[in-house]
Order: sequence, then structure tokens, then C-alpha cells
Amino acid sequence: MQIKPFTALLPTASGLTKIQTATTDWNADDQHVQPGESYYWYELTHNGIHQWRLIASWPVDQTVTTMVPGTINTVLYQQQPVIEMLIDDWVGHFAPVVEVTDPQNVTHRLWQITESEVNADITAAMAPVTPQKTWLTTVSTPLVMLVATTEWQKFPEAPTIPEQLIAMATA
Repeated sequence: MQIKPFTALLPTASGLTKIQTATTDWNADDQHVQPGESYYWYELTHNGIHQWRLIASWPVDQTVTTMVPGTINTVLYQQQPVIEMLIDDWVGHFAPVVEVTDPQNVTHRLWQITESEVNADITAAMAPVTPQKTWLTTVSTPLVMLVATTEWQKFPEAPTIPEQLIAMATA
């Protein structure tokens, strides 16, 4: 997969409040640019079940094979022990940069991977991985959420991702 780190827009305190209350009147004060290009570990928790995703930049000239068409497409891949090891190491040592529970009682947590060596390891580990095919969308998207098939199966229905949880910063 041709993924790479990216510079993200994340919600500020006021943005998190708007996610918690499903308020849609977003403005510039509700988000800020995170420093540096990074991958993001994303954990969703609903009814005590946790699901892990990796958010990455995707080449804009590629269409993506997806499970969930949307602002950030969700791409399935076969389980990668290297990625799981990196998740465990990172999450175990650092606090999330975003943590919010939405009105559907889904908790969303994001960890920014700030070490260039870890980002390089993720890029290298995912390069030979072929996404699994489900439904094809012809929409090219700048960000993807990569989910191992075993993780995807944890929820009978995919939780909704708040639209303003994370976005790619534009130059």
C-alpha cells in the first residue's frame, strides 16, 4: 500500500464539545493543525468493544477499495503482527491527543505517532500489503483508515466517525 504520514487538523476543546453534542456549526476556532507529519492510531470503543485503525495519507490519484465510503475511506487488510506490536508500544507509553465520546456513546481516541523512525517502520510494514476487496468506490480520497479484518469483525455495524474528528491539513 502506498501510505504515508500526513499533517492533521484535530478538534480543539470547543471542537470536542461540538462532537460530544453533535453540534454542526464548526468554525476555525474548533480545530487546529498538529505539528509534523504523522500516522494516527485510532481506537473506537463501543459497549466495551475496542477496534483499532491506522489513519494514513493515501495517494490522491488512486481509487480505493473500501468498506465504508465517506470522508475517510476504510480499507481492510490481513492482520499484520508488526503493526499490532507498534500499536501496543505506542499506546502503552503515550497519552492520546484526542479523546471524546459522541452522542451514540462511542469513544474515539487518537494517538499521534511523532517519532520518524516509527512512521518509517509503519510505511515499510504496510508497503507490501494488498488491501482486501469489498465495495469499489471511484472517489479518490486523501486519507484512509486501515483496519485489520479481525478488528473489523468486532462490530456488527461500523460505528459512525464524527466528520470533524480528523482531517488532512491543506498547505
